[in-house]
Amino acid sequence: MAYSMENLRLAAVKTRGFSLVEVMVAITIGLLLLAGMTLIFANSSEANRELQKTARQIENGRYAIAMISEDLRHAGFYGHLTAMPAAPAVLPDPCEIASTANLVDALAYPVQGYRTPDLATAADVSASTCDNKNLLTAANLKPGSDVLVIRRAATTNLAPTDVAALNEVYIQANAALAQVRFGNGTTLGISNASNNGSGGPSTLLLKDATTPSPIRKLNVHVYFVAPCSVGTGANGICQAGDDDISTLKRLELLAEAGTTKMKLVPLVEGIEYLKMEYGVDTSPNVANAATGVIGDATVDAYTATPADWTTVIAAKVFVLSRNTEPTTGFLDDKRYALGTVAVPAFNDRFKRHVYSTQVHLMNPAGRREIP
Repeated sequence: MAYSMENLRLAAVKTRGFSLVEVMVAITIGLLLLAGMTLIFANSSEANRELQKTARQIENGRYAIAMISEDLRHAGFYGHLTAMPAAPAVLPDPCEIASTANLVDALAYPVQGYRTPDLATAADVSASTCDNKNLLTAANLKPGSDVLVIRRAATTNLAPTDVAALNEVYIQANAALAQVRFGNGTTLGISNASNNGSGGPSTLLLKDATTPSPIRKLNVHVYFVAPCSVGTGANGICQAGDDDISTLKRLELLAEAGTTKMKLVPLVEGIEYLKMEYGVDTSPNVANAATGVIGDATVDAYTATPADWTTVIAAKVFVLSRNTEPTTGFLDDKRYALGTVAVPAFNDRFKRHVYSTQVHLMNPAGRREIP
């Protein structure tokens, strides 16, 4: 079939592709769309990373506050003990691991603290053995952060079939007396209180005068902030070359491999400061006939340095938590208030937040309540 010239021209037009200009315009539009999508993805990823960092910081701060608060609520719980032992002339050693007599005397101080004079100085714990045990040396204490000591018994007692772990520290108490014993590594026997923790016969009876007192583990917790999260020195202390992530840690009185020790346990990363204020009950200042102690279970004042630690019945806890990773383009130029302490601006790229709470020490305060 013959085709006219017009038919051939129309066929050529119908089969023609894109021109170079059209292709370049299409590529340009595609690149713009791709750049926009890439920017959206990058911003979304960065926002997600910041949300994750903020979530971790919030979780760390709240966890630190919750942990310390829960421990403070149990401070001074020694089983059935109501009458506290006489307070020793000097503050007890929070790192005592050998003398049962000293551990009993220390029960008079359910809460004990070491205050830093300023933000550039570490807490002075030289009166204790914590530093010469290479646990709370100046290198392992964040300058400006306080040290908090809490003493209490475990909330559960040992069962008859439980083993009194070798050299674990146990407390047995009735209303009037308390005894501290080191475990002998054997089961307690027919009755969970027919023996003391060392395997000898129990001499402490409950109110019915026939039931021996239960045995509980004695807990001594020493909270502090270290300048690193993972210490490579002896006993896990921080030294030159370690990371610079301030971390809430604590020493725990326990037995490990049959040896009584204060073990260093890292708790929460990113905690820069722990500051404490203590509510004291000093009025009336004459011992009540019913309770045998001064006070009336009402806080008369808050102070960072109580003159008499046996009068502490409440505590305010302040924690400054920071992100463990910096934020690009952010500058922390804010000041932070930790109770009566003002922390100046860090002027770095880490986001921070202050967490605080007030805790009523139920056991020390309860012993002062006038019936």
